[in-house]
Order: sequence, then C-alpha cells, then structure tokens
Amino acid sequence: MSVLCKLSRLFFAAALFISGQVTFGQTYHPFAEPLEFDPDWQFFAPIELQDVEELAPKKRASYGWYGTYDRANIWVSRSDSEASSETGDFTWGNRFDFGFMTEQDSGWSFTAWHVDGPNVYNNIYQERINRFNADDDRVNDPTADEVFPRGDRNDPTYNERVYILQDSLNVANYTSIEGNKTWRLEPYRYGGILEPLVGLRYAKFKDFSMNDNYFRSDGDGDPTTLEQETLITNLNTVDNQMMLGQIGFRYFKYHKRWMLSTEFRAFAGQNWQNRAYQLRQTRTLYDDVTTDANVISIDATTGSFNLAQSNNEVVYGFDFRADAAYQVTRSVSLRAGWSFTDFARGIWRGANPGFGNTQLNDQGVILSGVTFGVTLNR
Repeated sequence: MSVLCKLSRLFFAAALFISGQVTFGQTYHPFAEPLEFDPDWQFFAPIELQDVEELAPKKRASYGWYGTYDRANIWVSRSDSEASSETGDFTWGNRFDFGFMTEQDSGWSFTAWHVDGPNVYNNIYQERINRFNADDDRVNDPTADEVFPRGDRNDPTYNERVYILQDSLNVANYTSIEGNKTWRLEPYRYGGILEPLVGLRYAKFKDFSMNDNYFRSDGDGDPTTLEQETLITNLNTVDNQMMLGQIGFRYFKYHKRWMLSTEFRAFAGQNWQNRAYQLRQTRTLYDDVTTDANVISIDATTGSFNLAQSNNEVVYGFDFRADAAYQVTRSVSLRAGWSFTDFARGIWRGANPGFGNTQLNDQGVILSGVTFGVTLNR
C-alpha cells in the first residue's frame, strides 16, 4: 500500500474521531476542546419534551423534498502496476443528492456521483519521416478532413506530421448511484440529529491503460525497398461493475446560521469485471526518407488483435463526508466539505502487457477531495 494511501486513511480516521466527538459530545461549541464536553452519562434516560421544545423552529430539521449539488476536486490513486503507484492525480467531479423526509421521520435519499478522469499521460513528441504535408490546407479547404487520412494530417499544434506517443499513468472515471431508506431519530439534548440509513449502491469504475511504440525502417540503403514507419498501440480497457449493499448514518447539527453534518457508509458486494485488450498497428509506406517523400499507402488494420477476459471479485469499502453549510435564505444554503471514498479491495485496474501485471484484479482505489455547492431545503 502506498504511503499516500496510508496517510489518506489516517486522515480519515482522525476526521471520523473528531466528528464522533461532535456527534456524541452534544455541546453548542462544535470545535471545543475534548475536556469542555459535559455529558450527563444517563445513556438510557428517556428524552424530555422540554429538550426538544427549547430548540428554535429554525434549528429544527426540515421535512419534505430536498436537493443538493456539489462540485468536487477529487484525488484518485494510481494503479499498483504503475511505478508511480504511491501517488495520485486530481480531477473534477459532480455529486447530486435528493430525497424527502416525512413528518413521521421516515424517508428516502438518493445520491449520484460522477468523477470524470483523471486523464494523465506521459507524452513524447515523435517526428515522422515526411514532416510536413503541404496539401493539408485546413484553412482554405473545408473538405481536408475527408480527403486526407488521419495518419497523413499535419498536427494542429506543431503544424507538421508528428505522432504524440502516449504512456498512460492514471486514466479512469467513476460513476455511482445509490438509494437509501432513512429514518430520523429524536433530537439529542442540544439539537444534534442522527439519521440511520440502509440501502443499495451501483458503482462503475472504468480504467484505461495505453502505451504507444514507434518504429522506423529506412530500407538499409536498398533503393528498391520502400521506407516504412509503424505506430503500435497497446490499449487496455477494464470495466468494474459493482452492486453493493450499504449501511450507515448521517448526523447533523445547527449552530447559529451554520449546519454541520457528517455522513458515513460502509458497503460490500460483488464486482463483475471485464477486461478488453486491443493491439493496433498503423503502417505508412514512403518512396523516400527525405522531407519531400511521397506517402504511398497507410494501412491502419495490419496486425489488429483483440482479447477479452472476465472475472468476479468481492469488493468492500466505505464512504465518508464532512460538510459545513451556511444558511443564506430559509431554504437555500451554501456548503463546502470533504469527501473520502475507499474501495479497499476488489478493483481491477489496467496495465500495459509489455511492462505491467495485467492480472491485478483485487486492487484498492481511493477517491478523496474537497467539495463545494448549494443545498435546497435541507
């Protein structure tokens, strides 16, 4: 396990401990020192009606429909097959929460997550034999995309014929949809409210790995032999389709115009894994090796190869959130927080067949970062 992953889990444990103190300490000072808590130790005493009545109406939990939107800057750990597996990369994601709570303190909650990326590569500029195509006029010829094969175009960035050889470091995306049955317990003495939940989650983690190689042959001085260059691409695509059961809670508390909340979910289930490997070759033939050489042919199908594998794994992990929402109007709040999702095991991530283990199908993945957004009626 990488050092950063260990530190991330240690940071999560510390955050959970702090939020636990806030949850069970029940004081009006959510960031107070531990010795300032003053519990009465009457764990089984019935709730007193005056304990609830002393809360102002604006400090009581809302009923009815609610919705939230969060934009997230998420750090995603790299595959164990990478030499740089001890680090990770940041990307952006979106999270939506919606649901309802009845006045009978029972309801439903739904969450949709999508993390687009990261998309991190090592890129190498590779100059080609015929380095410029004078006939590729993008400005004056709108049909250029149809006339010239893709492999014979000038690169728009370098304005010449090049290959950008790519070696993937961390290329993935994550999608999650969950539905939970929720209950709202009686408020604690100083206004904290606990909402247990149980539900189902569908999660998809898709991982890509790619490596390009370039080879050139100049005919070894034989004028009758055509010049040739070949681009070989190794592409792995791995799908992790997970159906998970989960159990957890949401705890929140009002403090003046702030609402502080903590959410925790532990999940486990089955992961249906599929890996597809494809070998692509693009071969270009020239009549010379000079800059004014003519392209004779481009063959993008020679040596194509496909391989599919499937596997099943047990996957488990947990999801933790901590948020602070500032009430702007009666129904609208602005919020910011931190999110931590840990798939402890059971994830298959891709690797290049040339220098990586493609069969590591029980890895872990951490997605952690900051969130900020808006809340409606919650």
